[in-house]
Amino acid sequence: MKIKHLLLIFLLLTGSIMTGQSQSFRNFTVSDGLPSNNVSGVAIDGFNRKWFGTQSGVALFNDTIWTTWTKADGLINDYINCITVDVNNHIWVGTDDGLSKFDGSQWSSYTKTDGLVDNMVNFIAGAADGSVWIGTSAGASHFDGTNWKNYTTTDGLPGNMISYITNDQNGNVWLGTFLGGLSKFDGKAFTTFTKADSLPGNNIISVANGASNTRWIGTFYGVAVFDSQDKWVTTYRKTNGLYNNFSQDIAMDSKGTMWFADYDIYTLDAGLSKKSSSGWKTFTVSDGLINAPLRRLAVDTADNIWIATGYGVSKLTDAAEGIHDATTLPGHIYPNPATTEIHLDGLTSAGTLRLFTMTGIEVVSRSLSNGANTISLQNLDAGIYLIRCTTGTGVYTEQLIIR
Repeated sequence: MKIKHLLLIFLLLTGSIMTGQSQSFRNFTVSDGLPSNNVSGVAIDGFNRKWFGTQSGVALFNDTIWTTWTKADGLINDYINCITVDVNNHIWVGTDDGLSKFDGSQWSSYTKTDGLVDNMVNFIAGAADGSVWIGTSAGASHFDGTNWKNYTTTDGLPGNMISYITNDQNGNVWLGTFLGGLSKFDGKAFTTFTKADSLPGNNIISVANGASNTRWIGTFYGVAVFDSQDKWVTTYRKTNGLYNNFSQDIAMDSKGTMWFADYDIYTLDAGLSKKSSSGWKTFTVSDGLINAPLRRLAVDTADNIWIATGYGVSKLTDAAEGIHDATTLPGHIYPNPATTEIHLDGLTSAGTLRLFTMTGIEVVSRSLSNGANTISLQNLDAGIYLIRCTTGTGVYTEQLIIR
């Protein structure tokens, strides 16, 4: 394990921070602490720390210090294909040689010998119960920490090469495949969606949860939106506001703004697109984005956007949408950890409270009044959540643990 301090003055002097009137990019490379500029993935843990998978190991950035791990520290392979954080803040990385998990102190690895369906891991997604889903080139595996269950085309998948996985607020698992379309697994059976169901293409490259339990599905030919009843609503393409039709990753911030990492694999052209209530906007290298190819996105607790690319990492702070670092709430939230309810006392102005899972799914939304407020947490699963409070004095984010 290697640790490197990040000096803000160095970034300022070397031009790693680029600003505009409404947004600022801050870029990170090996000179700042990354073990490699070839970054395959980014994940945010429950402490708002940033984890990156690279071709030379795993990096952790706590906004001040970089820490890296390699095969010498217990990784199964230094070339990381994907990275995620589960609800217990365990870090999972996938490689061509299998799967590795970091529990905060040591790495453990898993291969076909342990029960994994295939060693070539393309994607990993954590579930609300602490288990993980692993997408490989030969099917999908579900691992609850003890038991393995594997799924292939013989079980109902439309294809064995899994490209993307996410979970919705109802506990369904969504699995994107190459060529076969998108599948929804409800715990018993698979339901598959293809071009016949209005997907723009059957090559699925990204899937995200949007507001009102919608699904945003990235393909080679644009992004389709499905409603909470799994019905097609619309498709967005370059002609509608995307920078290009290849949204390699999609994420929603706490205000419901959708973000798209657009990278055309044929022209090598890339841009970061966003769709908010005020319309579409795109950021490119000329705005400060580090470079193509864009690979993965993650949104931190302050709604900063972190972009993993083949040339390093970009962090976007978008002042135009009111994105800023979290400040202290003018009130007191307790208890934390909580069980069935929380109290928010001492507010000096009315506002709203929204509660999100760590995957960006909104589970609570309610108005806040001056003074004391009580918010029910009934029917919410145990885990780590993000509280987003908007009042007359600002927007505030805080982590909440439910037991």
